[in-house]
Amino acid sequence: MSRAQEEELKRRKIRLLVLISFVAIGLVASVIAAMYKSGAFAQMPASQLYGNWVELGVPSYAQDSFTISEGGIYTHGRLISTKFEFDGTKLSYKHGETLYVYMVEDKDGAELLRVQPTHYKSSFSKK
Repeated sequence: MSRAQEEELKRRKIRLLVLISFVAIGLVASVIAAMYKSGAFAQMPASQLYGNWVELGVPSYAQDSFTISEGGIYTHGRLISTKFEFDGTKLSYKHGETLYVYMVEDKDGAELLRVQPTHYKSSFSKK
């Protein structure tokens, strides 16, 4: 094989690699765009949590409940915290010295799972 043929073969390989790279980048970009359109990366706004939350799976006399509003967290009609943090999947606030942490259980934001304090894990449903 002559030197000119080797150089041409090298150029063809480089062109093929560049073409494959562009196709791969296009496919990845298309998948990411489709995921954004479907809402896979969308974060739930804190306002979607506003409302009354009631503990599931316990008798009504032992149910824990709380209310989330723009003004803060309420329990039994009393304001217990004016500050809470929500990052789209995790809600946290302090009541006294106790830190409460809840994880959103579903995409609709209709169920929360209390993961802290850890005396037991409990689920809450929005009413």
